[in-house]
Amino acid sequence: MHGSGVLLEYVDCGDYDGVCEFCGAFFWFSERYLKLSTAQHPRYHRCCKGCLVVLPYPSRMVVEFHAFFRNDNFLRDIRAYNSMFSMTSFGANVDDDVNDNRGPYMFKISGQISHKIGSLCPDLEKGPRFLQLYLFDTENEVDNRFRVFNSPTKRNLDEGIVTFLVSFFRLNNEYVRTFKTAKDVVEQHNITSYYVRLFNNIPDRRYDLPSPGSLGCIGSGDDSNCTRYDIVVHSNFGLPQRISKLYPSFMPLQYPILFPYGEDGWSPRLKLRNELGSDARDLTVNMYYVYQIHAREHIWSPILNACRLFQQYLVDAYTCIEEGRLEYIAKHQESLHSEYVGGLYHVLSKGDREARYVGKRVFLAASFTGGPHQGALAMCKVYGNPQYFITFTLNVKWPEITRYMDAHGQKDPHSRADIIAKVFKMKVHAFIDFLKQEKTFGDVDACILFRLFITLNVLSI
Repeated sequence: MHGSGVLLEYVDCGDYDGVCEFCGAFFWFSERYLKLSTAQHPRYHRCCKGCLVVLPYPSRMVVEFHAFFRNDNFLRDIRAYNSMFSMTSFGANVDDDVNDNRGPYMFKISGQISHKIGSLCPDLEKGPRFLQLYLFDTENEVDNRFRVFNSPTKRNLDEGIVTFLVSFFRLNNEYVRTFKTAKDVVEQHNITSYYVRLFNNIPDRRYDLPSPGSLGCIGSGDDSNCTRYDIVVHSNFGLPQRISKLYPSFMPLQYPILFPYGEDGWSPRLKLRNELGSDARDLTVNMYYVYQIHAREHIWSPILNACRLFQQYLVDAYTCIEEGRLEYIAKHQESLHSEYVGGLYHVLSKGDREARYVGKRVFLAASFTGGPHQGALAMCKVYGNPQYFITFTLNVKWPEITRYMDAHGQKDPHSRADIIAKVFKMKVHAFIDFLKQEKTFGDVDACILFRLFITLNVLSI
């Protein structure tokens, strides 16, 4: 690395061979939890919070399904295959202009993500879509899916893979089985108006696959008699309804390739281990997804091996985390208003009596990710302007990243944004420590100023 005429020695972060003693997650040695670690006994905390987070390992895949994740053609089009079998629509402004074949693939969105689920019966004019494809004309399901999906702008998919996935989901995915059972029952009893209610408040099944009848029930008429936390899919209901991130089925309905058996996602009912009663702390959305994206000994995860679909899943998961943080801020405005009171008095003193220039009614803290880092400006006021502008560039061919990809049998480092972010973060922190200890540019008066410019938004890893 060369900056301002000073040659800095490359620092290797070592092998990815640290292991959490509780959940078996892999780490680099420099990621150890310093407060509890020794040189002989490093301990790691970010994966399971010291065994407070306990979730099931990914389900064991059948040989044929597992083989798809070693097929380059399948991995290249994995987002398309997942879209073909998704039971909910993915609503977001996806920016595909960034992928012009001159650089690595990137999944980029703007605005908010939403998952929506329609009625069970297709519109006569638009035809079947998403969930409806599992129920409409099942004898020709493969042809129906190709008819809906194929277009001049989309690459042709492998008919053999689609045929296998149709059969696999029909036999193994509990959501698909629930909806198909509902269709068979109403046809036998000649029921015209019915609904399927997907349960949310059910006994904890974190450690078992969904069993028949455990995900939902079938009802007739318009009275669903459900709680506001359940999902009710009507036979004919008009516009699609939006699914909240509070539902355990939020991710399984959208990502059947990653949750082929219909395994549960995050739920507000989840608690930390060994904590009971009203004082039990919640297992937060961030804790849940951070636990999921850690590789573990002898555990194969379809999420971590899904390449481009993994990138989409990360973006989707992070929006869930950010939405939760925004909800918390919106509900705790009284405790966050104190630092803005001075600003209110300021605009009132200038004659503003209608709060036109105060700003938004919901205030975001300055520390919120993506917000203004006012602390950096305060430091500039005390210590003066920064003297050096140093660019720190990441290289996906760094030995740490290359060794990890080789050890886990993966080819494209760009598909593992989590590993790239981890290595980059370690390198930057090592660089900051180097500047502080070696004093290459002199004494560091405000080292925290450097850290404020480091923004890694990959699930807080």
